[in-house]
Amino acid sequence: MNKDKLIISSCDDKYFLLLKELFLSLHNSSIFNEYEFAVLDTGMTFEQITYLKDNKAIVKEAKWNVDVPKFKILGRNHLKTQVARAFLPNYFPNYKLYIWLDADVWLNDFETFLLYEIGALKNALAITPQSDRAYFKQANVEWFMNFPKKVKTINFKNISKSVSNKLARKYAFHATLNAGAFAIKSNSSIWQCFQKNIKLASKKGRIFGTDQVALALSVYEDKIPTEFLPSYCNWMCEFHLPLFDDIKNRFVEPYLPNNPIALIHLAGLDDIRNNKNIISDIETLQGNKIKKSLRFNV
Repeated sequence: MNKDKLIISSCDDKYFLLLKELFLSLHNSSIFNEYEFAVLDTGMTFEQITYLKDNKAIVKEAKWNVDVPKFKILGRNHLKTQVARAFLPNYFPNYKLYIWLDADVWLNDFETFLLYEIGALKNALAITPQSDRAYFKQANVEWFMNFPKKVKTINFKNISKSVSNKLARKYAFHATLNAGAFAIKSNSSIWQCFQKNIKLASKKGRIFGTDQVALALSVYEDKIPTEFLPSYCNWMCEFHLPLFDDIKNRFVEPYLPNNPIALIHLAGLDDIRNNKNIISDIETLQGNKIKKSLRFNV
């Protein structure tokens, strides 16, 4: 049976264990009945690529899809996918639906994850804003004599450094759109807009954050059709730890109605990303306190 839906991630040799956990978390669900799995290679070893291919994953080498000065890259080939994710139909043609997942996420709840597919099939970008009632701190502010001297947000920092201060001020307090997980249909004008803004955002050679800048401009400035998904579709553990449901054996959002979390996202938690053995203090839905890893339990 030919599958016409694709999940794509990227990886180098340092992130392979995280990617493997993402793959195994997907494999433990029924999603591969309908989806294929692909990886953009940014520096994996031969053995790592062989493992993926032996498990029926599609592997293609990531390229610089925009012109970037070499002195700006400095050998950081893993940054290729900051721009390559806007060109997924070019790498993997003939699929009707593409879902991008960073290697540092893993599937916690299959049914909730399907909201990405449902949103994209409405001819929209399905994406989760980096905003929730549990993410208490939304911006950093520098104060001088009881007056705000400088306001710092992700959008302002990234857009000002890669595009312009004018657009940065305009969207400084708009929600950051987390580029670690999104879904888009094929043959969509959304891809063209995304690619246009990737080229704009990378023009100055600042690659890190290019993907989030391009998505922000596509949504807020160009007003592409967008389906904003709730934060429990892509939970940022850096901002607030989830709860764990002992009975159903899955992580859930920390406040009522305690919806099951689709994707556990470890961005910003470098210690945990680098060491699977790190244990966190987690509260359970049943009112207990446990020691548990935020990594996928293979």
